[in-house]
Amino acid sequence: MQRRPKAILIGIAGDSGAGKSTFVGELRELIGSDRVMTISIDDYHSLDRRERNLIGVTALHPWKANNLGLLIDHVWQLKAGRTIQKPVYDHSTGTIAPPENVTPTDIILLEGLHILYLEKLREALDLKIYFDTDTRLRVRWKVRRDRETRGYTEEEVLAEIERRRTDVVRYIEPQKAWADLVIKYVPDDDRAPTEDNPEPIKVQIAERLRGPKRRLVKWLSLGSRFGLIEAVHYYENIVGEEMEVADIQGKTAPTSMNALMEMISDTAHLKEKMNERDYDPIRVTQFLVANMIMELAYGRQGIQGAWAN
Repeated sequence: MQRRPKAILIGIAGDSGAGKSTFVGELRELIGSDRVMTISIDDYHSLDRRERNLIGVTALHPWKANNLGLLIDHVWQLKAGRTIQKPVYDHSTGTIAPPENVTPTDIILLEGLHILYLEKLREALDLKIYFDTDTRLRVRWKVRRDRETRGYTEEEVLAEIERRRTDVVRYIEPQKAWADLVIKYVPDDDRAPTEDNPEPIKVQIAERLRGPKRRLVKWLSLGSRFGLIEAVHYYENIVGEEMEVADIQGKTAPTSMNALMEMISDTAHLKEKMNERDYDPIRVTQFLVANMIMELAYGRQGIQGAWAN
């Protein structure tokens, strides 16, 4: 295969606990780990946990607690296909670890608090996504993650969430205005929890009407009209701009999911990954965004066509 001279860069921003890292990991698995690398821009924290506590700043402060200048340089180096020496932040200890060499793959998924914060970062991105997950889920997921993997108690996590609230409003949420897609996980209060679905969630996907023609919501609207998926279609003003929105709800059967994917894309690669009993709204969203990224990188023929060239 003839490799691209430049990498495709996807930026996924949002508050801590919004589900970004899990979503990015699933995208990498769907597209192919040999073609996709993921980078958490938490690695560009310039202060460790002890230093932040000592001077009274949170990790959300763009310039006091992060080296965004180095991040800008590295993002453009990666886009040009060059190897970088990336810093590493160890969340388990809250310390800065030795750097590591990173050589770009075809597709690079960058996720974190500030990836849409500066114009020079946004200019390098081929697709910009903001995770606007409902506060109830964000708090629940952040408590669970930080308690299980980062050594915090629940009380410490809740206190940190409260301490960060002002910085979330000031530095994180305004990035929504620059996103091509705004993805929001919302508790589905209309559906009772079950053993195989203890936390029913619906997904709202808002897509900017202006800019490059990358329509995802229109396919969901069409799919709902054909009875393939339960999706409510409407328009809503988000951060001062009208956006097209689809709310995905309930379960999508394998036959319907397969028909939806065939309607959207010629890519056979993702169809080979479709072996699940049914598809909840989050899983549907992962497949659709993975397909969008593959088309950006390889065109409508997808990975199989790229291999053949």
